[in-house]
Amino acid sequence: MNKESMYFLLAAAVLSVSITFTGCSKQKEEQVVEEKGSIEKMTDEAADKAVKKIRTPIDKAQGTSNLGDERLNEMDNALQKQ
Repeated sequence: MNKESMYFLLAAAVLSVSITFTGCSKQKEEQVVEEKGSIEKMTDEAADKAVKKIRTPIDKAQGTSNLGDERLNEMDNALQKQ
């Protein structure tokens, strides 16, 4: 065999292998896209739960603070009226 035929066979082998892997990877990419969708859904759900757990105590603290401020204002008004 001469060098030209050897290079041709090598190029043909590389090309056929790359085409084979490219064909297989398209199916895997579709599966990955579907998996990303389900993973993103789970991530969004976890994020929503985390936000609710974080905001609940903050909202309660703000509500308590507002009640305290209202009571102080009522006391100030009562003292001013006397």
